[in-house]
Amino acid sequence: MEIEQIEADGVTGLRVHGWEVTSCHRPILSNTAIEEHTAELGFNVPEMIFGDNFLRIRHSASGKELSLCALDALRMVDTGPLSAKAVQVSIARDWFESRRMRGIPVVNPFDWTFSTRYRGTSNLDFTTSSSGIDYERLKVREDILFYDENILFEDDLGDNGTSQLAYKVRVMPSGFFVLLRFFLRVDGVLFRIYDTRLYHRFGSDSVVREFSTREMPFDDVKRLLPRKEPGDEDLSLLNNIQFVDGVIGNPAVECEAASI
Repeated sequence: MEIEQIEADGVTGLRVHGWEVTSCHRPILSNTAIEEHTAELGFNVPEMIFGDNFLRIRHSASGKELSLCALDALRMVDTGPLSAKAVQVSIARDWFESRRMRGIPVVNPFDWTFSTRYRGTSNLDFTTSSSGIDYERLKVREDILFYDENILFEDDLGDNGTSQLAYKVRVMPSGFFVLLRFFLRVDGVLFRIYDTRLYHRFGSDSVVREFSTREMPFDDVKRLLPRKEPGDEDLSLLNNIQFVDGVIGNPAVECEAASI
């Protein structure tokens, strides 16, 4: 197995089995860039937007490509007339007011939680599949040839919670696996997780994609906090994405596949 490492100008990755996997880490966008993207999108972007960060996975022979980036994800945020009221009117009003007080102009109505069902940007033709990712194969221990995790955007919703889009990627001798996660916590209201998982087994002719959605009221998650006695729960766990991920079950899952 021939492996070529890639490292230059904030980009790391590798070439293996005819695939090139690259992940880019760069600083938060400049104010000028933020203004340009706000004008393009028609709404205020998240406070922490890493618009130059990306994950790109390209198959050299076919030219097929998958990528993850913040701006494409934000293009899928709801901007309908009722979008700003989608979660809770009072908290949404607080969020818009917090931005106004800090001198950040608020443009057209939009989903202030930045909820996005973004599954990635790709020239692959994904269609519905009856079978999903082979997780038993992924459980097999093997060397990690490349691993990275990266944040695409994050916002504290005016101190009312957290909205974050981030990805993790790992490349093994047998294939690659990607998790793109949108995580939302609106204090006192709800938790929401949208996951996109991508898997390819080297030597096969397809890429599998799963998209899942989960949501649970804030108080229901809070009741699941471990405690030794009433009132002794560790509230910091509500800020722990791994904890919330572990207690919100029953996801709605869509499975797709695309030929290379």
